[in-house]
Amino acid sequence: MAGVCGSLAGMGGGFIMIPLMTSTKLLHLPQHAAHGTSLFAVATTGLAGALGYQGQVDYQAAACIALSGMVTARAGALATTRLSGVDLRKALGAFMLAVAPLVPAKQYLVKQNEERIGTNDDVATASSPSWIQKYVIPLGIGSCSGFLAGMFGVGGGAVVVPALSVLTDMNHYQALGTSLTAMVLPALSGTVTHFSQGNVVMRVAPFLATGAFLGSYAGSKLALSIDEEPLKYGFSVVMVVLGLQALLR
Repeated sequence: MAGVCGSLAGMGGGFIMIPLMTSTKLLHLPQHAAHGTSLFAVATTGLAGALGYQGQVDYQAAACIALSGMVTARAGALATTRLSGVDLRKALGAFMLAVAPLVPAKQYLVKQNEERIGTNDDVATASSPSWIQKYVIPLGIGSCSGFLAGMFGVGGGAVVVPALSVLTDMNHYQALGTSLTAMVLPALSGTVTHFSQGNVVMRVAPFLATGAFLGSYAGSKLALSIDEEPLKYGFSVVMVVLGLQALLR
C-alpha cells in the first residue's frame, strides 16, 4: 500500500508505513525503530519507481540530488537520537501536516512552470540549461530532502517533486521519476546509520521492502496511465489524518 501511494506521489511511502508500524493494533514498533525500518523499505520503493518511470528520469539531476542527500541523510538519522520517541512522533506529525498541501498543489506548480517555459520557448531551445539549474539547484534540493529522509524515514519526495517542478524545466512525470531515482542512495545511507543504532527491525524490514518494491512498481505504471487528481487529494487527506493522529496521540 505504501509503495503504490508513494510511487503515485513521487515519495517513498514512509508517511504510510510509520504510523501503521507504530500502531498498537498492528506491529507496535517503537518510534525510532519504525523510522529506521521504514527507510530500509524506502530504498526499494525508489528503485522500483525508477524502473517503472524509465524514460522519464533526469539521471544527471538524480545523481546530484542523491550525492548531497547521502551526506545529509546520515546527519538526519543521527539527529533522531537527540529526540525522544514522543518528540520524534510529534515532529513527524507536524511535517506531514506541512507537506499535505504540496501533494495536490504539485499539478498547479507544474502547470505554472510549463507556462513559464512556454513563454520563453525560443530562449530555452537556443541554449542549454545553466550550470545552476544542472548542478546547484539539484544539490541544494538533495541536501534538504536527504536530511528529512534520514530523520523521518521518508523518501524526501515531498520536497523534491515540487522543487523540481518549480525550479527546473522538468515536466510532472520527469519530476516524479527523478525524485524516486534520487532517493535510493540517500535512503541506503540513512538506513546504514539507523542500523548501527539498532533502529532497523530485521524481522520486519525484508518483508516491508518486498511489498514496497512491488507496490511502487505497480504505482509507477498506474501513474503513467490514469488520472491521478483524485489520488493526490486522497493522499493529502490521509497525511492530514495521520499527521493529526501523531500530534494528538
